[in-house]
Amino acid sequence: MSNKQISKDNREYWSNKLSRKFREKKSTIESLHQAEINETTQKNFPTFIKRLGVEKDIEKYLKVEKEFNDYSKNYEKRLEEKREQVKKFYQVISNKLNNWAETRNWDLYDIPSYEYDKKIYDLKDRIDNFLRSQCKLETKKAFYNSKKGKELQVLDELEEKATDLLHSDMIGTEVLKQISLIAKQTQINMTIPSETVKALPNG
Repeated sequence: MSNKQISKDNREYWSNKLSRKFREKKSTIESLHQAEINETTQKNFPTFIKRLGVEKDIEKYLKVEKEFNDYSKNYEKRLEEKREQVKKFYQVISNKLNNWAETRNWDLYDIPSYEYDKKIYDLKDRIDNFLRSQCKLETKKAFYNSKKGKELQVLDELEEKATDLLHSDMIGTEVLKQISLIAKQTQINMTIPSETVKALPNG
């Protein structure tokens, strides 16, 4: 058996190949479950909104937003009154979402912000898109922590193990042998030609 280490170029080649193979495998598995995730997200959304406690606030906000947009074209004074109401009701929603952001690990910058001088507000769509996005992320996270998602977790663990081996001080031939065994566990087709092993230069 060769006692030569993997060279820097060979190490980089196998590292890239390893990453690509695992990425392709995970993508295939994720594609199989994407429809289920989307369907479950749709089912979870009403409960998700109710749990956040913003459902009634959004209804109130939408009422004043509609009134604001109706008056926007012709009534300057009424427009400013409605603008203040829009700001007031949206601030309630914004405060709740900011509070939830702390416990649910949301990025505060993703929460739609109020812009005072807008002529027509589109916060309804932006709020809806934001909440649906967060609901999907949490649904997806819960899915991958479930029994069905364990396969992806195992792949992540094996990819990390294989990558650690590749960057270890082990003999080159032994590293590639171990990586080949890991690939078999994941049913990833990644053959390592014997010629490659024999030709390994000193690292």
